[in-house]
Amino acid sequence: MKKFVTLAASTAVSLAALTGVALADDHAGKAPAGWYVSGGLGYNIIDDVDVSGGSFQMDDGYVIQAAVGYDTGDVTSYGKFRVEAEIGYAENDNDTQTPTGGAAQNIGGNYEQTSFLVNGYVDFLPGSNLRPYLGVGLGFIDGEQTVTSGGLTASGSGTEFAYRGAAGVSWHLADKWALDLGYRYTAFESGGDVESHSFITGIRYGF
Repeated sequence: MKKFVTLAASTAVSLAALTGVALADDHAGKAPAGWYVSGGLGYNIIDDVDVSGGSFQMDDGYVIQAAVGYDTGDVTSYGKFRVEAEIGYAENDNDTQTPTGGAAQNIGGNYEQTSFLVNGYVDFLPGSNLRPYLGVGLGFIDGEQTVTSGGLTASGSGTEFAYRGAAGVSWHLADKWALDLGYRYTAFESGGDVESHSFITGIRYGF
């Protein structure tokens, strides 16, 4: 929780700084329609995963992602639309396993997620270079968990349907370039509800 609060405060400070720059520079938010590529790196938090017989707790980890998409340009009075195909990878180390009614036990190993999602976004504030957005996504996640305990190792994997909600802000540096600060909530079912909270810093380039 302390890490989450620190990260949220840092993000707020970053957004305030970007807002100040955006007010001084109004040329960049008018990106034309067209294709784009993007990449991002971020901090990944997985909620406790309840499974039959107990639950797993995981350390905070990281996420990387890349996407190719299409930007409509500003086509309505409230903004524009973007649609993209994204591939991502996230990794979190195992922390503890808690059997039902028992005490938490330290375990080794990690949990890896490879995601394939189609995302849609709405970018607001047409003409501005600082643009908040909301988005949703659907796709699949291939998850693999390896657990080590007492000198023994076990693993399991599976591919599951996943869904996502997204929010953030883009700062358009020029017609072709934009920086992104965003939050992603991604969830799927794999023996238990797996819910991830990712805080992403990325960059986008339009053709």
